[in-house]
Amino acid sequence: MDTPQEQLGTLRLAGEDDRPFPSAQHSAVAEDPSHDAVMLRLLADDPAVRRRAFAQAISRRWLERGEATIVRAVAVDQKADALDRLAFGRHMAAVKSVDLTFVGHRDDLLYFVGRAVLPDRYGGEPGIASDRIMREAAARGLHVHGIGTARLDRKDEDLSVSAEQARRAAEIVAWLPHLAGVADISQLGAWVLLDSIDADGSHVGMFSPAALQLWEHGNDVQLETVETFLDTCGRVRDACEQLHIHRTTLYYRLDNLPDAVRAALNDGMSRSALHICLKLLRYWRATGRA
Repeated sequence: MDTPQEQLGTLRLAGEDDRPFPSAQHSAVAEDPSHDAVMLRLLADDPAVRRRAFAQAISRRWLERGEATIVRAVAVDQKADALDRLAFGRHMAAVKSVDLTFVGHRDDLLYFVGRAVLPDRYGGEPGIASDRIMREAAARGLHVHGIGTARLDRKDEDLSVSAEQARRAAEIVAWLPHLAGVADISQLGAWVLLDSIDADGSHVGMFSPAALQLWEHGNDVQLETVETFLDTCGRVRDACEQLHIHRTTLYYRLDNLPDAVRAALNDGMSRSALHICLKLLRYWRATGRA
């Protein structure tokens, strides 16, 4: 997925079969101008088709440019039948209490687009859409692994970039349970950075010898203590509250860490490398890379 033109591959849309989208050469003349048809072309393979659909949706005020429009990617259990996923996508688009339009399905992801802040006529609140998706999916026996969101940039000429960002956010939250299953790409900067690192566990010793030593030879208590201490920016009170321990216990644990780890904690750059490498190792473990 290197370019916006290649990012989303061949989408299977509600009401469509498994054939790829027609090219612009054949579709420009006879494109259906109805709301549903235009919205289903927003993530078409052909960039020209996507952009025409986007321009139509903007001109008819079905979408807005910029951050007022949000794309949601919903990662659904692989065990679910494709037809069940498509039916669920259409069902969510018909729910009146949320502003969701179903725009496509690829692999295990359903894509929706809507307004980032729900208008009064929907009677909802910002953020209600993701909660409603979770509830409706559970009611139909579908397991949602994660929901990722991304807002449009005013310079965007179609939805491909924001859809790819939403996809990435959905996959990251699916891998990391502590993120509670829903996140916007703007909240995941550090995790996107980690996801972008093209390396494996064998490289960590070069990045941070202390992190590798703690990961391979430390125990769970040491790992939790160091990560929490770093997550709280070295604030003893906050670290103790999260670990549910007294400060003397925290000091004891820190004093008895391996020499390399204690040295890293006392050096600004080494401390940063230790922190990011521990997160990197956890992320690789969650995604099967470590």
